[in-house]
Amino acid sequence: MKKLVLAVLLSGIGLQLYAQNKPLAVLPFELKSDNRIYIKCRVNKSDTLTFLFDTGAGGMVINQDILGKKLDLVLDSETTNIGENGEGKIKESTNNKLFFGGLEADGVTYVAIPYGNVAFDGVFGNNLMRNYVIEINYHKKLLSFFSKKDYVVDAKSYNQFDLKFVMEVPTISACLFIDNKEVKGTFEMDTGGDSGLIIADHFAQANHLAQQLKQVAMATSLGSDGVATKVAIVMVPEIRLSDKHFYRVPALLSGVQSGVLGSGALSGILGNGFLKRFDVVLDLQHNQLFLKPNDYLYTPYYDFLVK
Repeated sequence: MKKLVLAVLLSGIGLQLYAQNKPLAVLPFELKSDNRIYIKCRVNKSDTLTFLFDTGAGGMVINQDILGKKLDLVLDSETTNIGENGEGKIKESTNNKLFFGGLEADGVTYVAIPYGNVAFDGVFGNNLMRNYVIEINYHKKLLSFFSKKDYVVDAKSYNQFDLKFVMEVPTISACLFIDNKEVKGTFEMDTGGDSGLIIADHFAQANHLAQQLKQVAMATSLGSDGVATKVAIVMVPEIRLSDKHFYRVPALLSGVQSGVLGSGALSGILGNGFLKRFDVVLDLQHNQLFLKPNDYLYTPYYDFLVK
């Protein structure tokens, strides 16, 4: 009888933990051909706007080109923006609201960046993501926001990775394997990046990667600061995250000398072309990332590389 009672109690605990994972909000998202996540939000009294869900942005951003058209926003301050490709002084608007999936954030500051004619009106940054545990389901194309204090991750289904914030962005340790040589680095985890992997110039030069890796194409990279740069695409034979190995991953060799990639603090960026291959749990307050492979795992990074 005691064993039966214990079994019932344990079962009840399991059901209770599962019940705690009730989302505060569930947002459908669009995963476009550029590999990035787009959600619908409203700012103050605006109509629906399209936001890029971007772990690589430290704050909230408005595309300055929509002001006076889709959105009226008072730019009442100025700050320094450090983007992927560079940095500069930009204007910002303080003490605003954001509405997303039935949730509301008050006292929001938006920096204004002139992106021009792009697919998004604003950027949802990691400063608001830290208020929640967030599940990203790429197969169902859903973002689920949970209370930080109640969420319990399914440890049997996900692999856990430790994150560290560097220059206001979450990073993870990874190893590149080139000609049987292990090269260790610190890489930003960036849902706002469309590529699979970007390698910082200082890291590439220190490890002679341009000479060792085969170039397969050229591309244009657009940073969160709105700066576009031409970059070479090379093929990395193998990447390891903890005990997980990934093979033949295309990488962009960044040539920028300023901003996040030029700082020397990061070895590169793992973008959403890589992250979309997993269902993801983000717990940025506790510096934790959980990954579970999904149906995108073996899809090509670029169509032109498919033989």
